[in-house]
Amino acid sequence: MTTSKRKTSSRKASKQPRWWPKYLLRFMLLGTVVVAVWCVWIDYEIRRDFSALQWALPARIYARPVELYVGAHQNAADFTDYLRRLGYIQTTRVTEPGQFNPAGSRIVLQTRGFAFWDGTEPSIALEVGFDGQRVSLLRAIQGGADVPLVRLEPVEIAQINPGTGEDRLPIGKEEIPQALVNAVIAVEDQRFYSHFGVDPIGIARALVANIRAGEIVQGGSTLTQQLVKNLYLNRERTMRRKIEEALMALALEIHFSKEDILYAYLNEVFLGQDGNRAIHGFALASQHYFGRPLQQLDLDELALLAGLPRGPSFYNPQRNPERATERRNVVLARMAAQGYITAEQLEDARGATLQVSARPTSRGGGYPVFMDMVRSDLARDYNADALRNEGLRIFTTLDVSMQASVEAMLDKSVQAVERPTKGEPAPLEAAVVITDATTGDVRALAGSRQSGYTGFNRALLADRPIGSLIKPAVYLAALESGNFNLSSVLADDPISMKLDNGDLWEPKNYENTTSGDVYFHDALERSLNLATVDLGMKVSVDRVAYMLSRLGHTDRIEPYPSLLLGAVNMTPVEVAQIYQTLASGGFRSPLRAVEAVTTGEGEPLERYGMETDQVADPASVFLLEYAMQGVFERGTAKTAAPRLDNQLPLAGKTGTTNDSRDSWFAGYGDDLVGVVWLGHDDNRETGLTGATGALRVWTDIMTKLDIQPRQSLPPADIQWQSVALRPVRVAGARNCLETRRLPFRVGALPDAAVSCESGGSLMERVFDRFRGW
Repeated sequence: MTTSKRKTSSRKASKQPRWWPKYLLRFMLLGTVVVAVWCVWIDYEIRRDFSALQWALPARIYARPVELYVGAHQNAADFTDYLRRLGYIQTTRVTEPGQFNPAGSRIVLQTRGFAFWDGTEPSIALEVGFDGQRVSLLRAIQGGADVPLVRLEPVEIAQINPGTGEDRLPIGKEEIPQALVNAVIAVEDQRFYSHFGVDPIGIARALVANIRAGEIVQGGSTLTQQLVKNLYLNRERTMRRKIEEALMALALEIHFSKEDILYAYLNEVFLGQDGNRAIHGFALASQHYFGRPLQQLDLDELALLAGLPRGPSFYNPQRNPERATERRNVVLARMAAQGYITAEQLEDARGATLQVSARPTSRGGGYPVFMDMVRSDLARDYNADALRNEGLRIFTTLDVSMQASVEAMLDKSVQAVERPTKGEPAPLEAAVVITDATTGDVRALAGSRQSGYTGFNRALLADRPIGSLIKPAVYLAALESGNFNLSSVLADDPISMKLDNGDLWEPKNYENTTSGDVYFHDALERSLNLATVDLGMKVSVDRVAYMLSRLGHTDRIEPYPSLLLGAVNMTPVEVAQIYQTLASGGFRSPLRAVEAVTTGEGEPLERYGMETDQVADPASVFLLEYAMQGVFERGTAKTAAPRLDNQLPLAGKTGTTNDSRDSWFAGYGDDLVGVVWLGHDDNRETGLTGATGALRVWTDIMTKLDIQPRQSLPPADIQWQSVALRPVRVAGARNCLETRRLPFRVGALPDAAVSCESGGSLMERVFDRFRGW
């Protein structure tokens, strides 16, 4: 009985349904569907994104190029420095673009050529001779003919990078050297043309090689897989990511040709780091490491680049030349083993000396003060995304040699004039603006005494009282009125004036002295406050305010009498705009930092040409300039004359504000306008006048820049006449034994009281002679 029951129970148990195969099958079907959907999505994503693949490209910012012609203001030392900034390689024999050979006062070089916004400059081999500060010879090596003009490629001074921090120079398929393709395939994926994105044979071969070596010496990833990693995946190392990588690689191979995949890889691969920007693609790596386009590299150089993806930092030829050379030779050996090069080519390439370009000294943000102005100019026409992603090429006005000179001089020049203070307060600060005297192009800019300073940009943002720098506007308004000339007699006497609010205004001269009657030109040269107020009130404060706006000041000006002595705030750049207009003979050209913008392919987008408006009478400006030249000869800047002897005549004006809180000097020659400001950020006293502070710094800088003497031609309606050396208001007091010749505009000749022209009556001339006895 017991046995029978057991059998019955066993039969019942065997008849119960088996549920798990059914659910397992459903689970497998669901998993298959999920994997299929995943594969479909990956396939769609690859087809969609790769077909529309466009890299985010930084805007490239270029400095002003050096132009060579016989007579150009350029010396051998500065030109050599410029070539090194471009990454030119010094060699004993120039055979390729991007090389130079200095030999005393002569330099042999071959330019690289460059596509500018206004045309392409071809590569040319040249001999350049120098005589002191001038180019004396410009001759083509081939044929020996004189060359009228050569424009070198510009220095790339900065980029406006994408948010990714990546930088690249995409090139077309037809521009990629076949030797580079062969080198990459030989060292990275020799079965590239036969596998389908994943290479089991390559994986097995790499595994065996790594086991034998006891370390990782080969990788099993194909070029397609490496491209997928760079374009679509993060650096996570999981099984899911490896499967996704393989699926994406297969999808790429199914839908796109080997040429498309290889082209994308050559433009995408990471090949080094330069500060905060990542070097991607072989074209940019060629420029970065060798200073030449990819198409101009030799076999050994292409092999070196092909070996970098395995370890861009480890094999960096600029930092680790021995490792880089060893890696290059490995690539060359594999190329020979796979039949890409002959044994003779192998030996020649292995014997080549490694010659990499020195890093450009200031690329990637070395000119932050100037770049602030560039961004401000560009913001009118381009949004931030366009500047970060569309690969624009921006041609600026910066003169890198001039900028370097300003930065080298500024701190020690400021230190030389700085007055000692108790405790440890903030040091004396400075700002400098240098522009082209004709065009208004900004050539150099300093927002601090510290080179490369990235903090408060005083050149653009320090809004400070300008003091006596305003006086040329007062005197120009008077000259234009037709009621005054250089020999007009002004009263440098005490003034007490009741203002509209009831306050009493009693201005003083700097040294609290008076000079009585003074000539118009003398009052400006010596910066006499009381005489200037006497003149300004006769002209009217409104007319002076209007003159300031005509010269280039854009903010609203309150027409208070104190305006006549500089009670108006301006930045150094705004001051430079006013003096730029004076240096241009009364033609206002807005200061510009950007000259032109093109696409990455060189198609012109924007041309920031010179916009010139005649805002002042040229004859009046010429007369004003005579007095401003007298500032150096007889006035407040005469202490600088001995050091500037070879540069004179120059025109300029000192500026000092109340309690000596600001020290200014603005001046110009035939080629340059320069403005220097010194002061403290907390607005405390500097202990300096314009003459004891800013003028000395200005002189240091302009001597270094070799500013050219002013050569202003007088307008047709200017004539010269003699006047008594000492001003008088009545002819009877005049002494014509001591005279001075001054320029006058026809129709505004000197008053009879001071005129010593021979046209006077016989009795007047005799009286003058006897009075002199």
